[in-house]
Amino acid sequence: MKHPSTERIDPRRPPHRRRRILWSLAVVLLVVGAGLAAGRSEEATPRKATPAPTTTPAPDPKPWKRPLATTGAPLNGAAAGERCFGAASRDPLRPCDNPDLRLKVIPSPEDALVEPNARCYPVGQTKTLLPCAFGVPAEGAAGHVALIGDSHAAHWRAALEGVAQARRWHGISITRSGCPFSKAVAQLPSPADAQCVRWNRATMAWLLRHPQISTVFVSQHSGGDVVEAPGSTTLQTQIAGYVDVWRTLPATVTRIFVIRDTPRSRSQSNACIERAIARRKPAGVACGVPRRFALRPDPAVIAARRMATARVRVVNMTRYMCSDRVCPPVIGGALVHKYIDHLTQTFAATLGPYMLRRVNAVLGP
Repeated sequence: MKHPSTERIDPRRPPHRRRRILWSLAVVLLVVGAGLAAGRSEEATPRKATPAPTTTPAPDPKPWKRPLATTGAPLNGAAAGERCFGAASRDPLRPCDNPDLRLKVIPSPEDALVEPNARCYPVGQTKTLLPCAFGVPAEGAAGHVALIGDSHAAHWRAALEGVAQARRWHGISITRSGCPFSKAVAQLPSPADAQCVRWNRATMAWLLRHPQISTVFVSQHSGGDVVEAPGSTTLQTQIAGYVDVWRTLPATVTRIFVIRDTPRSRSQSNACIERAIARRKPAGVACGVPRRFALRPDPAVIAARRMATARVRVVNMTRYMCSDRVCPPVIGGALVHKYIDHLTQTFAATLGPYMLRRVNAVLGP
């Protein structure tokens, strides 16, 4: 992949187009820099809360119905109500097709680069951990869950929000960019490697202090590197690291859902989508990525299946993002990726009903 700063800009393009390209490249540099910065959590810095009303509100008989005061972004509303929007267009139980979505791309690739992950509410933050709440408020919850992992866990929060609302769960998201939840040591530049080790230890300690968490969802970048254990390959070290950390979880965690990592797009995918939009061509068809390239083996999934225990289950949402041959970058009018392998919160939210279906199949409705 060419570094963004080396991309050539055609002087024949209109000035407004050149400005748009320069702006996009600047954003990409900021995104890449932010992901590499040491000590940064995936969660956004909390925004200042809206001042509370001066009058005391009446007691709420159903507190789980209240929305959380949050950071991050809500689901993109431009097409959220459209029939067959996003993952709904690939529902195997209820086939759905909406011709009105054929040329839509929501959000645009340009807007997606600055779209944050789904909203959440920072709680109990420390120097090492930045827990962030989602789902229903704790006082009205029927259960308590945690979402743990690197940035590839954080983008699943949009889907889990729908699951949490449906099951009346109070969720806590604990994520750190570049840092998988594992006993294996992530291959990161110093001091990020040591910080990742501390984050893993602090996350385990947090779970021990919060025995109400009975279900944990984990996900991480399947292509991440680790420090190889003596006599082991990278893959073997990764698998052992996941098995070891899951076995170390407190007994109060009775269920672990391993969410398979997402398919990836190409570095040129967003440019291809922009061209398709300009030519009024269906971007999902014009810019599809071969499945054999998009799907890497996921060491966490391999680890879960080798454990062969009812405590650890795999949640694989790939069929909503790929056919047998291709993984389209636009599905049901929704842009799948922000960039390469991070989901837009818009598309991830549309996966919520289908993730709920998988969870209900394990836990019951």
